[in-house]
Amino acid sequence: MAYHFFRVSKVSGATLRQFNLDFSVGVGGFNHDDDVRLVQTFLHIVYFEPTSEENRAQFPPLPDIDDVKVDGICGPITKRYIQHFKDNEREQGFQLHPDAVMDPFRDNDPFSVGTISKTRYAFGVLHNVAGNLQNESGGTNMVVNLLEDERTDPKLKSALRATRKQARQYAR
Repeated sequence: MAYHFFRVSKVSGATLRQFNLDFSVGVGGFNHDDDVRLVQTFLHIVYFEPTSEENRAQFPPLPDIDDVKVDGICGPITKRYIQHFKDNEREQGFQLHPDAVMDPFRDNDPFSVGTISKTRYAFGVLHNVAGNLQNESGGTNMVVNLLEDERTDPKLKSALRATRKQARQYAR
């Protein structure tokens, strides 16, 4: 189940509320409903809510798909958008594992890297990109205010009320 946590920014020193998955989403992932909804929400923000022409050019949606529906089902559209996002970010120079999976990041650190691949967790990159795009759009930042925003899927809101120190995928 997706959840929220608080961390202190290493740059600004501000306390930030952020979100993480409990289990992987995508091809071969666990694809739990709430985790899928969180990924779908962030993919929707990245590809269908950017406001500037520069952002639209950097994150073009797939030409044959109108939107990423937030329904908790990791079907072909969600899987294609996960791969599309990872391909876009690798083209921008991010070291991401070349698969169609979003794994939760470790230790509630969106900048952490995988213990085996030594690459950034794509969900951490997605989280940061979605938040940055919302900051640039002005007005209410849906990523920061996911629990309060009226556009947030009700089932996702309910799940995000949970908080913990580590994704369950990594719990020992």
